[in-house]
Amino acid sequence: MSMMSRFTDIMAGNINSLLDKEEDPDKMMDQFVRNLNKDLAKVKSETASVMAEVQRSKRVLNECQDEIEKMERYCHKALEAGNEGDARRFQEKKASFEAQLSDKQASHQMALSNSQKIKQMHDKLVADISELISTEKFSENETVCGKDTGTNE
Repeated sequence: MSMMSRFTDIMAGNINSLLDKEEDPDKMMDQFVRNLNKDLAKVKSETASVMAEVQRSKRVLNECQDEIEKMERYCHKALEAGNEGDARRFQEKKASFEAQLSDKQASHQMALSNSQKIKQMHDKLVADISELISTEKFSENETVCGKDTGTNE
């Protein structure tokens, strides 16, 4: 029976030792910083795609506005030339582009909003990582200074 209790005590001690190692604040802090850096890499990747979407939506919006202006010019030229049929067709095309314009504007606004949100997320992650690293360095310096003063007494 004593051998079994001894074995149980040894196993409990080993498990507690492993748990104590896992709860090491420095290791936990390092792991947390590594996780934040991984998240930051993902955010940077997403930022690139969101910025590309902003550029694309702006280009599509500008193209639609250019088409509206072009149809307006064609309509005026057709009326000046006396081609009312052509003027009506250009007016219809212009109306079609104008109907698409509000969707394109909404899409562009959504892309801008997303880019602002991801920029804020990026800035917050960078600030959090910097704060953790500076806190970690401060606690390391404090520990080193504490050990130095303990040996000088």
